[in-house]
Amino acid sequence: MASLLIVDDNQGIRTTLSELLSSENHDTVSLMTAEDALVSFKKNEPDLILLDLALPGMNGFQFLHEVKKLSIHIPVIIITSYSDVASAVKAMRLGAYDYITKPFNLDEIVITVDKALDSKQREDHLAYLRRKNQPLGFDKIIGNSPEVKKVYNFIRQLSSAPNTSVLIRGETGTGKELVAQAIHQNSSRSNKPFIEINCSAFQENLLEAEFMGFEAGAFTGAITRKKGLLELADNGSFFMDEVGDMPMSLQAKILKVIEEQTFRRIGGIKELKVNTRIISATSRNLEKHIESGDFRKDLFYRLNVASIILPPLRERGEDILLLANHFLNQFNKEFKKSIQGFADTVKEKLVQYSWPGNVRELKNMVERAVLFEEGVYIQPDNLNFHTDHSTDIFTEFLTDNFPSTGISIENVEKSLITSALSRARGNQTQAARLLNLSRETLKYRLKKYQITVE
Repeated sequence: MASLLIVDDNQGIRTTLSELLSSENHDTVSLMTAEDALVSFKKNEPDLILLDLALPGMNGFQFLHEVKKLSIHIPVIIITSYSDVASAVKAMRLGAYDYITKPFNLDEIVITVDKALDSKQREDHLAYLRRKNQPLGFDKIIGNSPEVKKVYNFIRQLSSAPNTSVLIRGETGTGKELVAQAIHQNSSRSNKPFIEINCSAFQENLLEAEFMGFEAGAFTGAITRKKGLLELADNGSFFMDEVGDMPMSLQAKILKVIEEQTFRRIGGIKELKVNTRIISATSRNLEKHIESGDFRKDLFYRLNVASIILPPLRERGEDILLLANHFLNQFNKEFKKSIQGFADTVKEKLVQYSWPGNVRELKNMVERAVLFEEGVYIQPDNLNFHTDHSTDIFTEFLTDNFPSTGISIENVEKSLITSALSRARGNQTQAARLLNLSRETLKYRLKKYQITVE
């Protein structure tokens, strides 16, 4: 459902267009003057405008000029009794999407509006990708192991079910986002937007605003209406990464989106319809979160219609060297080098290493090695295998100091966060590094435990 603004001084035409486009499931506002339309536009920016040129007071050309100064990408369809070429050329130069003369054909109106909205959706998607610095392409999933072949088969099976919700599970760095993109690209939704959000990257109130969008005046600083990512994902796929970190208050609203395909913007009163496939991913044990009351059981069932667990890299055997060589070729091109491969001792270490950071860690390690290697083959000195003794130290401490009354995991986590912040003198980036967390995840936990940073 799109929001349309109709500007025409003829009551009959306004009524005809409103009834026609409302029957196509669009939300319409019709106004007689450009002055009133400009006020309405600034308060609630529509998805598309149908505009007459001959208006009392401010004419259509002047209105079009003002609108394009405020929002250059909004499609404006001119509908007017003027049929001369000069008027058409002037309107198109000012940024009009199309030009239809009166008397018009109703089918032509519907077709032109649908084309314009489809074009706008693509523009919105491109703008979103530029903001997120994401490529439009789909990177091939690398691997020949039986475990990866199961993933290929899973994606193929889902290609014929473009509405089925999917839950992707696996450790951090196993390629969950890549699989989500592959599911989208191999479905009938592939020519529509793929929109993603990391649920651990935002505070609770900001996360809802990203999901749902908001109306002008919904809260301090909400000057104009903003579309949420769910609207951008209409007819496409919506990927929720680290869904286990989603706050309970938002889980109920996402459940409604899945069950009823409707939602409201923050501060809004209208129910907006959205047709999108929900793909989610998590590195957490959601069943345990359900037991602790941190995740809704009904939402889990809705997300988990089709589910796959991605294997950690240490279980993919032959794929480790295959991936290492893939990244070697990639960084050879990027750094303009011609390294031919890995020394035999390096190959042994690559296969034997446990890869706690999975494919992401392997990629980062190969990048560093290619950057610093000056020989023909990558040598052990240029590989930075991570040896983490912190777990052993912590386990030994607990073994010696475990209280007979038991221990609260939350208190331990709060204590560790507080200690890391103290060691980092309040620098959240450094504290996150000490805890092996992303800065966004640390910020989420600070809010969860109401820890004040001094």
